[in-house]
Amino acid sequence: MKDEREKPDSAKTSPQVKTRAQAIRGILDHHGRKALYVASTGFVSRAVFAETGEDYDVFFMQGSMGLAPAIGLGIALNTPLDVVVINGDGSLLMSMGTTHTLRDKGPTNLYHYVLDNGCHESVGGQPCAPLEKSYPGVTEIIKISKDGRPPRVGMTPEENSQRVRRAIRGAHGVSTAEV
Repeated sequence: MKDEREKPDSAKTSPQVKTRAQAIRGILDHHGRKALYVASTGFVSRAVFAETGEDYDVFFMQGSMGLAPAIGLGIALNTPLDVVVINGDGSLLMSMGTTHTLRDKGPTNLYHYVLDNGCHESVGGQPCAPLEKSYPGVTEIIKISKDGRPPRVGMTPEENSQRVRRAIRGAHGVSTAEV
């Protein structure tokens, strides 16, 4: 029986432009609350927090532009949980080589979505190079509108890392009291 969430051989691009919130909500609804999410730096992290609050297990990157997929890979290789990376187009372009590593080494529990608004919106809206229709190691490229500045992530990096550690340890049957 084929898993309806099975990864495609190559990424697909959503033709319809969505708002950033619509795209994120669609990803969250598809993968659910039992997945572990990695939100790329900048407005992507802020927008994911606006949609999830503290109801989902999310690693909100504070810096490290371009590294969300590599961080997601490291987590996915060490947990049975589905790991979902929500990335931006500018961030993807910062570390293109990672796409081939994801293709070659990425486990079946890793999903990589790219929100494509054609610019580096969180650092001034400078245009970035247009994306191709697909990349290895990318589950889906979702065209989004430029939606402005979301509110900041409402937790400290320390609180965030503790939440992610608890989620990973819980998936491995380690009591959260041991965290």
